Amino acid sequence: MTRLILSLIISVATSSAQLIITEVHPTPSAGEPEWVECVNTTSRSLVLRDHLICDTRTCVRVDLLEIPARGLVVLTRDASALRESRWLPRDAVMIEVALPSLNNTTDRVEVRDDDSVLIDSMSYDVRRHVRGRSIERAGDDRNGTVTYADAWSASLARDSATCGQQNSRVTREHDLYCSQATALDDAILVDVRNVGRSAMPSVSIEIQTGGEVIRAMTGELDSEMTWTWKVPLTDLAMKGGPEERLVRVVTSAEDDRSVNDTSDVMLTFPPSKGTVLINEVLADPLSGSCEYVEVWNGTTDTIDLLGWIIEDASGLRSIATGSCFVLPQEFGVLASDTSIQRRVEAGGWSIVRPATQINSTTDMLVLRTPSGFVVDSMSYTGDRHHALLPSSKGVSLEKLAPPLLSNELLSWTSSGDLSGGTPGRPNSMSQAPGLDGRMSAVPSPFSSDPGRRNSTTVISWTQPFLQAIARVGIRRPDGMFVTDLLNAEFISREGGVVWNGTDAMGQRLSPGPYVVVLECVDAASSAVYRDRCLVIIGE
Repeated sequence: MTRLILSLIISVATSSAQLIITEVHPTPSAGEPEWVECVNTTSRSLVLRDHLICDTRTCVRVDLLEIPARGLVVLTRDASALRESRWLPRDAVMIEVALPSLNNTTDRVEVRDDDSVLIDSMSYDVRRHVRGRSIERAGDDRNGTVTYADAWSASLARDSATCGQQNSRVTREHDLYCSQATALDDAILVDVRNVGRSAMPSVSIEIQTGGEVIRAMTGELDSEMTWTWKVPLTDLAMKGGPEERLVRVVTSAEDDRSVNDTSDVMLTFPPSKGTVLINEVLADPLSGSCEYVEVWNGTTDTIDLLGWIIEDASGLRSIATGSCFVLPQEFGVLASDTSIQRRVEAGGWSIVRPATQINSTTDMLVLRTPSGFVVDSMSYTGDRHHALLPSSKGVSLEKLAPPLLSNELLSWTSSGDLSGGTPGRPNSMSQAPGLDGRMSAVPSPFSSDPGRRNSTTVISWTQPFLQAIARVGIRRPDGMFVTDLLNAEFISREGGVVWNGTDAMGQRLSPGPYVVVLECVDAASSAVYRDRCLVIIGE
């Protein structure tokens, strides 16, 4: 979570001040004006005349202001715009003043009386601020009376602020905070934290999404303790393609702040494994060109790559900034700059920001949904290029067939296109898999001599299950074991692997016929499917 490093400068002791600053919002979302919230700490109405609101550069005068006992007042430049942006309680006092423009990095906010004597002030330093989240003063609520502290933190509120309401950072006796569901690589994560003063018993919790309900029980939590729930995506029924869903988390907590006992968030879930894959990568472009990652859509639905993420080994996440609609069995390109438009038709590409910085020697590329779930990944190494290629500068790595496993070394080779790559088009080296429900090996015959052109064969299949655990092996015609290409791998309906004509020890095999054996176990029903095809090694 973004950390806010704040320093508090108070001229008058908080306990004795009648009017103190409780919340500031220097970086609101677009359309929302900046605002400052103060509270009347006394048990009687407070009338202010000619008081000043200041930052480090200017001051503005508030002519007349009456705040009810223990009441809050919100000062802003545009009251109408603020009411359109946020819900405020009916009893909240809002005053429209020419509020000084607050700096979105560092600044100071002061309240002074009509003689310019300082009443209260705070300074903030927003180092890693989340845009649209306010800065709240902490406090302690006992029997409805709040004692404010000298500590400031980012708002925990669902609405990103508590404008005209009691701060989310005010501690109550019994208070469980349920976080929004967040995306891990292949799971959903939910935290439940006891932010109250007293210990809380175990409570029921459930995740509701897509018509499903998953339930669990939290542990007993002492104050400031957190219970974490990790739900694998395999526990959820997915439709197959990428899908945006509302994920609601609900707890049965009976505490003093019910508003944070539930949470809602929209998450983009990944497609079935092996259906959306990295298909081509250019890591070392020529001058005037750019890096790109091509994505193949093997689903039956059109996919928009807007917001999708390419992450490298350093953790840099590059996000697609524009729409790129990819039809089924087609390709979309995520590029580092607009020079890609010379090679890909309009609508077939999107610029990522920040620009990718792929290490052309060795790197790891991870394709993620906008929420952060892993869709595909590949280990990029320069030695995947063909050994006879004089220079890989300006030459992309292409898959021999789109459904091949991205992390398999033999799935990749250097582009044979004269331009150095085929972004947005079928790969120059692509060998189409058999889609007739039977296995195929293309080419066959092929050579096991790595110095020859057809030194590998692509073994492809179409099996009847949506998802399955598979084993793919090579056997001699008499059934003798040669090697396994896949062993207990999770696969989709269509897929393929590359074989280079070697045995389990990496030794080249003699010319002749060999049998490819596929055995699949349905991930949903444990039903078994078997298939086989003949492949020939010839010299």
